[in-house]
Amino acid sequence: MGFMDSVRGMFARKPPEERVDIPSKLRNIKKLADAGKYDAAITLAYRTFEQMCGKKTGTERMPSETAHDFLDRVLKSLPLESAMVEEFVDTYLEARFSNHVISRERYETAIKTFSDLYPRIEGRKLE
Repeated sequence: MGFMDSVRGMFARKPPEERVDIPSKLRNIKKLADAGKYDAAITLAYRTFEQMCGKKTGTERMPSETAHDFLDRVLKSLPLESAMVEEFVDTYLEARFSNHVISRERYETAIKTFSDLYPRIEGRKLE
């Protein structure tokens, strides 16, 4: 690679930000749930939610931030219902860090919350 190629590379346009592939993520979440891995399904849903919030606000969760710290910051920019987000984060923390088995009902509640939140992050209204 010559000098001019490396100079051109410095000014190359970055590809446009892609949206999070929600249908693909939902299929993977469902596969985990169908296998009885409710904790992993909730964790994937939360990480997808966090990724979407980060893309929408142009910021990522810093290594020093807890899930609650990040969402407190994000909620200043996104019109999301804080009680709903708090419940979702609490369920994620339980699924991720507790030693007990997560029930299917707990999973279904978390996924319903996720399904209610992600259109709001994308700026689409619910009918």
